[in-house]
Amino acid sequence: MARRAALAAVIVGAACGLLQAQEPAFDAAIIKPNRSGNSGTSIGQRPGGQYVMTNGTIATLLLNAYGPENPQLVGVPDWVVSDRYDLQATANATTTSERLRQMLRALLVDRLKLQAHLEPREQPVYFLVQARSDGRLGPALVPTPRDCAAVAAARSAGVPTPVLQPPANGAPPCGLQAVDGELRAGGLTMDVLARNLGRRAGRVVFDRTGIAGYFDFTLTFQQGTVNPDGPSFFTALQEQLGLKLEAGRAPLQTLIVDHIERPRED
Repeated sequence: MARRAALAAVIVGAACGLLQAQEPAFDAAIIKPNRSGNSGTSIGQRPGGQYVMTNGTIATLLLNAYGPENPQLVGVPDWVVSDRYDLQATANATTTSERLRQMLRALLVDRLKLQAHLEPREQPVYFLVQARSDGRLGPALVPTPRDCAAVAAARSAGVPTPVLQPPANGAPPCGLQAVDGELRAGGLTMDVLARNLGRRAGRVVFDRTGIAGYFDFTLTFQQGTVNPDGPSFFTALQEQLGLKLEAGRAPLQTLIVDHIERPRED
């Protein structure tokens, strides 16, 4: 009996060691304070299996690592949303986007002693729907000629994306550009558009248009002193894109932070 127990312990120990060995992790990662005083932030996957953030907050890393529907974090100290950091992390060049997110979560647990969990919390939201009963799109919303589905597949697989001709409005191919008083798209799905409307709408936005495919558009609206005679953001959506936002409530996956520590300066 003792021999069997010892053998079982060895097997369990080996299994645990195997699980630890398979835990995704960056080959190398450096987190350091950014004291430049700049306001701009960049973050995301880079070619060659890199994940880079410049002048961003730990809150930004948490949102990118866990992808909660609710952008409001619960239980975080002030420095998480105020202090600025740089992150330079490297993995295998063929690492997928989802694998990089897993590595980012593991890095936060390791370096910041993070303990966090997701739970649904009901919040006010908007639903993006078609504004016209006949289903016609707005004059500024047109199907893109670019193969953005191939670009999305390449990004997900962590491989180089096809080189595509940029649109005439100056937006990145298969991407979105935001400037004061304008949103410019060079091939966007309704789902991605909805997720990018939240900051201007003041609530999380869900796509309920039922419209498939990728679209180009330039949305122009009044913002502060920019386009002072232009329509409001909500009116521009209806007039130019044939879309509107309907208020509602929905349970949003919310990141609850139970414990977090400042990253140690290397």
